[in-house]
Amino acid sequence: MLHLLIEFTDKINIRASDYRFEDKVKYYNGFVNSRGQEKQGTIITEIKELAKNKDYTESDIENRKTSIIAGFIDYLKENDLVN
Repeated sequence: MLHLLIEFTDKINIRASDYRFEDKVKYYNGFVNSRGQEKQGTIITEIKELAKNKDYTESDIENRKTSIIAGFIDYLKENDLVN
């Protein structure tokens, strides 16, 4: 299960993986490219909120990932699904 959560978390960044980190905020918010094509932003509210912050950094992404994984492990423990 943890593998699935990590895979899901990593897929959040796949669409922006070919871009410089600075471009991720633009990519997450959505934009119109030079060809006039609209690129949809993420539908994940938490990432939209992070992207609104002008001080958005790579550490914000790492902190979010760590928080998600820790929360998932806590959930598994609370439900006696792991030791």
